[in-house]
Amino acid sequence: MLEEFLSNIAERNPYQVKYLQTAMKDITVKELQKLENIFNFYIKQGDNIESVTNKYLNLIDFIMEDQKYFLENGHYRYSSFKDVEELYKTSSYMESYVVGLGLSTYLWHVHRGMMRFFFEHCKRLTKGGKYLEIGPGHGEYFITAMENTDFDSYCAVDISETSVNITKSFCEYSLGNATNKNYQVLHKNFFDYTPKDKFDAVIMGEVLEHVENPKMFLEKIYDVANDDAFIYITTAINAPQPDHIYHFRTIDEVLDLFRNTKLGVVDQILLTANNVPIEKAINKEYAIVAGFVLSKGNDYTNLVETIKGV
Repeated sequence: MLEEFLSNIAERNPYQVKYLQTAMKDITVKELQKLENIFNFYIKQGDNIESVTNKYLNLIDFIMEDQKYFLENGHYRYSSFKDVEELYKTSSYMESYVVGLGLSTYLWHVHRGMMRFFFEHCKRLTKGGKYLEIGPGHGEYFITAMENTDFDSYCAVDISETSVNITKSFCEYSLGNATNKNYQVLHKNFFDYTPKDKFDAVIMGEVLEHVENPKMFLEKIYDVANDDAFIYITTAINAPQPDHIYHFRTIDEVLDLFRNTKLGVVDQILLTANNVPIEKAINKEYAIVAGFVLSKGNDYTNLVETIKGV
């Protein structure tokens, strides 16, 4: 299925297929299997390779259009949630966005590296308790957690109904009816979510740049997390997209935000497209994706095996 997808991409966007071929040079057999699972899921949901290709290329068009705006103006197109709120309610946009990003988990060097970073930490978690993911999007992180950890319950919340429906269906497809996992996927704005209990793990992949006030968002994460919780957050720097409204320009801006919300960095990873050096990416304002394992001022290593590096 991957070969047919790449062939379709080559016919319509030769530059993109060259990028993908380079980006996938170090993809593993296991990652290829996970990618095929995502393709098979989309096909089972009623898509075909042509429509999956269309949705992926729609995402690329969205990104390139906003990248052009960013280069010309030096800032993101929008800066308030009100400006982009309707996008999350527009199924045609969200389907392309979610499907494209689902595939990018393993197609793109940057997102594949983030998944590896998450997996290496996630698989070492040794206790039960409650797991929360904010903004599951395509559901691959949520599935990876359920396949590799043994929490008592798993919960995901997302502002987009389209994303919620795709994540629910992806869980049913990937886990099957025989799963003993206790999980739920809720259509909620995280700001409006009031859980009864605190969580032992809080996961949020590339959501912080979608919110108008990331400090308030992190303060709520701090409030819903137990004192020894495993907290995993990724965010994008100088990475324009239609619904990115908070513009992080440097790594230090993100780190300062963590300090101001009393979240300590346990581990981090910084990745750029095409392996551009971080210093060059910052100077040229190229996109950077940053991943962090955080704690509420305490090291979470009492929950995991010793980690010497990822």
